[in-house]
Amino acid sequence: MQRRELNLLTLFVVFLSAYHVIARVGLAIDIQWHTDIGRDKLLTPPHMMIFSGIIPTLLFLAAYIFWFSFMRQDKIGGYHFSILSAPIPIWIIFAGMVTLLLGGLYDDLWHSNYGVDTTIITPPHLWTFSGGMIVELATVILAIYLLRHDNSNKMVLKSSIMFSMWALVYHLHIAFANFLDPRVWMIDVFGIELIPHFVFAGGTLLILLPLTKSIVGDRGVIALAAMMLASQLILLVSVPELVSLMMGPEHVYRPGSPNTVWAAHCLPWLLFVGVLAVNRFSSFDNPWSMIALVIIVDAAWLPNLILHIPVEAGAVNTLISVGLTVVILYFVWQLNPHIIDAVQKLSKDYTGGKPNSSSVSKSIVAGVCILLLIPTVSAHAIHLTEEGEGFDAPKRFLIDVDDNYLWVEFMIWPPKASAETEVVIYSHENETDLIDEVWTELIYPTEKGNITMVGDLANPGGFQLWQGGVLFPFAGNQTLQIWTDANNTQSFTEIPIIVDSPTLLPVWLAWLVGLLWPTLIIAYWWRVSMRID
Repeated sequence: MQRRELNLLTLFVVFLSAYHVIARVGLAIDIQWHTDIGRDKLLTPPHMMIFSGIIPTLLFLAAYIFWFSFMRQDKIGGYHFSILSAPIPIWIIFAGMVTLLLGGLYDDLWHSNYGVDTTIITPPHLWTFSGGMIVELATVILAIYLLRHDNSNKMVLKSSIMFSMWALVYHLHIAFANFLDPRVWMIDVFGIELIPHFVFAGGTLLILLPLTKSIVGDRGVIALAAMMLASQLILLVSVPELVSLMMGPEHVYRPGSPNTVWAAHCLPWLLFVGVLAVNRFSSFDNPWSMIALVIIVDAAWLPNLILHIPVEAGAVNTLISVGLTVVILYFVWQLNPHIIDAVQKLSKDYTGGKPNSSSVSKSIVAGVCILLLIPTVSAHAIHLTEEGEGFDAPKRFLIDVDDNYLWVEFMIWPPKASAETEVVIYSHENETDLIDEVWTELIYPTEKGNITMVGDLANPGGFQLWQGGVLFPFAGNQTLQIWTDANNTQSFTEIPIIVDSPTLLPVWLAWLVGLLWPTLIIAYWWRVSMRID
């Protein structure tokens, strides 16, 4: 590789690592934005931070692949796709960017079918999260690829590796903060309440800490843990302030804001201390020390979460969760040599022949093209519907229940049959009466008379706000009653609703598609790594 090309790719790695940090900070602000303010326009300040590097990255990739394929004097080390050729890390970055863009289109399709998201992990978010993570890991692989050259700037490249690894670890913890949500922080398996966050967050660290060690050594693991601690403290203080600074005149806070800074609380708060202890008294190569480390530092043990997750699960269920986590993580540990080997191989020049195009590959490409042609309704075009209120929903009603004024918000409008619609109910800002309880009753007619379905609503945080799901069994005219209990008096107000036909995209199919594409991307490059010596 000539010096000019080496310097250019080094600058690209530096740009990518900087973009990863900016995008992850933007994601932290965006989560707080949705929590404290509500759903907003597409081009909000945190969204701009997340999107900032996409166009420059795609332009560079297109130009470099074209140059490598048609203008470079030799194509040694290039991996071929038809007439195009480029180093493997460049192609992996390209695959991640394509996944990220397709995830954006898929997200609009999802919103048009199921409305506003109320959890972090959804089928299209599997694409957007995995796309960003693939690019972050590929940045590390590209840096290793450049480090193999004698004239490379090792200090700059290793620093870029550390920032990219921080972004990857943080990205995964943000995704798995989904399992710190009260609605999904425990799963029922044969009557046992298990805590899934132990497995997902623990597995993240159990893979990425040894991977970091294999690239930059023990000091790199300690440095990464220090970066996680520093970022946690900085985000804890700065994110609410940044949200406040970025708010425009059209924005106001939701009731009860500012809320918990999940961008900081989802991180392993004792990781730095734990890493120092393992380094002093054991080894990063000891599986039992590492498994104990990742469980002990889990965010579920945070003082503000331990009372809600382990305590609510109970001592027996928590011990069972920890025991099962140890078993699962032991098998995860066995994957580390294969993962490290694959990363190292993908950072080498490709010396094999052109990959054979198969019917499977053609089917994947055809499927993606069809997906791109599907007309979608941009759910991101829904903006604030009422002045002075912090929530954003497709439909909002102001109702009077026995002289108590309530806002009723539907996260999709009209609701769709055979699908659960998220409903948020909260007191009008001028309302002074305290309401003890709110619930819904759905009335729909049958041949044998009316049937009533009672729906419980949660009251998170103890504010005058209730939320939950309403399942509309079929399309057509139905009546939703909003019931309140205030001062030992129960009253209701009816909202007539014409329910739309079922969604074109069944939930099971949406999840299958959401899981399939990222899995195929990872499996493809894993297979490529097996063909490299």
